[in-house]
Amino acid sequence: MRKILRQNCGDLLRDIERLGETLLQTKSSIPKELFFFYQWVCAAREAYRTRAHNILRLLDLNLDDILPDVLSETQNLLLDFQLYNRRLLGPVLRARSSDRLCLMFLKWLHQNHPNAKDIPTALSDGDFASWPFPEWPAVYFMPPSAQHRLLYLPLFFHEFGHILYSCYKQEMDPLVQKLQKKIRQFLEPSAQRDDQLARRDEQKRRAISETWYEWMHELFCDAAGLIIGGPAFAYSFSMYFRLLGREEYHLRHEELEGREHPVTWLRIRVLADRSKRMAYHDVTTELEETWSTIAATMGVDEDYYGFFEVAFLPEIQKIIDEMLTKADLSSFQGKDLSAHKEDAEGHMVIDLATLSFAALLNQAWSRFLNNADGYAAWERTTIDALLAG
Repeated sequence: MRKILRQNCGDLLRDIERLGETLLQTKSSIPKELFFFYQWVCAAREAYRTRAHNILRLLDLNLDDILPDVLSETQNLLLDFQLYNRRLLGPVLRARSSDRLCLMFLKWLHQNHPNAKDIPTALSDGDFASWPFPEWPAVYFMPPSAQHRLLYLPLFFHEFGHILYSCYKQEMDPLVQKLQKKIRQFLEPSAQRDDQLARRDEQKRRAISETWYEWMHELFCDAAGLIIGGPAFAYSFSMYFRLLGREEYHLRHEELEGREHPVTWLRIRVLADRSKRMAYHDVTTELEETWSTIAATMGVDEDYYGFFEVAFLPEIQKIIDEMLTKADLSSFQGKDLSAHKEDAEGHMVIDLATLSFAALLNQAWSRFLNNADGYAAWERTTIDALLAG
């Protein structure tokens, strides 16, 4: 056993040592907005190195009675390092100067929330997603083609919602469970039976209720996106998903059970209802009409097979309101989403000290919707000014 542990731990230590050389070589190319994350990655590597050395020192004691504990610590170290390797090294080793736009945005987003400001952030390639664990840095994923533009940056507002849910999980989960209980009550029949059909109906009610645990995570994040980003989030979300196929509008009953994300059309319905409550009337009209038009063209009817009923909506929004309060979004609420100056030529005047990315992204969407032909040139000029600032 001692030989096996020494082989594995010794090999891991060599990996860690070489990684230190690689990180040192990478340092000069790290964008300054990533440096906080880079420091965390380097400190974590040093901690893994120390743990590996400690294991080897214990093995050198030649004490058989400690081998089970040494085995356990070696397994934990290997698992921790694998997770670190898979999730946290990539954003540093792939880093490039063109990441700065997204990194500036993520830095602004986190610094404007009291519980997120001390969480290091990084960017990686992939479908829109995040790695939301408060005890670890936050890694945000974005398709490479979108990383150099403004129009889809608002989707990170939703991913930030996942970070907030994790930060406030102890307060959030009871609220979600409260909704699950309410949905069970909505679905409960007025008369109770005791036969095979009744048992099948009870299984369906349980499946619907359990599915809503994951769905409420997503609907909360959508609502957080709208609170922080305003119309820009709604337009970005809608445009990104609306032409991705029938699956965004309709899924079979068996595909809904246990699904992590609600059907996107249902998310649009809940988002439009919230935007109406926030007096974003143009947004509400755009969402409802666009998605209904596309669905009608595809011949798709809105049907969630009992997983959603109109009667659920007021209670859903009520619980989301409570979740938003728990998430402490006061630093974002009430912000003027159009508060930016322009020069005589209509270009943004960038002042990094007072910059609101939410306002910038709303102006970007306003320009795109009102002058699509001239948008590309404005976007390029604005991003250049932002990075130069």
